[in-house]
Amino acid sequence: MSMYVLSFLATLGGVLFAFVTAKLLGRGQRAASGEFSGQALSLIGGVLLSSFVLLTGFQVAGSWSTLSTARARTYDEARALTDTYWAVGSLSDPGRNTVRTLLKRYTGDVKSVEFPALAQGHTSMEAWHALDSVRAALNAAPAPRPEQQAAKSAAQSNLATVYQTRADRAAEVRAGFPRIVWVALLVAGGFLIAFPAVLGLASHPRNLVGLCFVGAAVAFAICLTAQLDHAFQPPFAVRPTAFSFAETRFRQMDG
Repeated sequence: MSMYVLSFLATLGGVLFAFVTAKLLGRGQRAASGEFSGQALSLIGGVLLSSFVLLTGFQVAGSWSTLSTARARTYDEARALTDTYWAVGSLSDPGRNTVRTLLKRYTGDVKSVEFPALAQGHTSMEAWHALDSVRAALNAAPAPRPEQQAAKSAAQSNLATVYQTRADRAAEVRAGFPRIVWVALLVAGGFLIAFPAVLGLASHPRNLVGLCFVGAAVAFAICLTAQLDHAFQPPFAVRPTAFSFAETRFRQMDG
């Protein structure tokens, strides 16, 4: 389902919830007359609003931080791949060509296989196997001269960074806020919409329209928060741009 359709349906749901709540809770005599203390109403409304803003802000800030970290780590991995590719250039054939070919294969697998799998909530075993093949070929590559041994050691160190960033990505793809936080956010949003209806502020059509605007804003905020919860799922998913850059660097190093 398109992100725009989902956002529209969520917003429409908030409007519908506000309308039904207003009709059900705004019929009482006290609600219709509005006989409430102004200070008490301000206090209750402020608490409800603060609760919703606190939960939403906490989740958006945490999700955005996770998204930024996940994106930065793709560039760390791409940089480690290019450093490995450069280092193995000092090795002799056929080890050099074998390792470089496998590095290209792994990078292509991450772009075409891994990222679609990440959108489904898991990593790609094919990409893991491709990376293991790179490590095996690099360990088996001969390095008789001291400068070749140094280059091989540098390549192995950079490859270890690739493994670390992949392990971090595997953890990030399964990360998300606990279910209880989402329940609290929905409850806080529901209370925020229902509160004006309880006071009788929806007894007139103009007030009802205003309350529907509140319902739309609350529903949109919850929908946006949900879309930000997973770093590798649309619409704000991390993209494999870093690995396209790595492939470009491979071609440059090949001359």
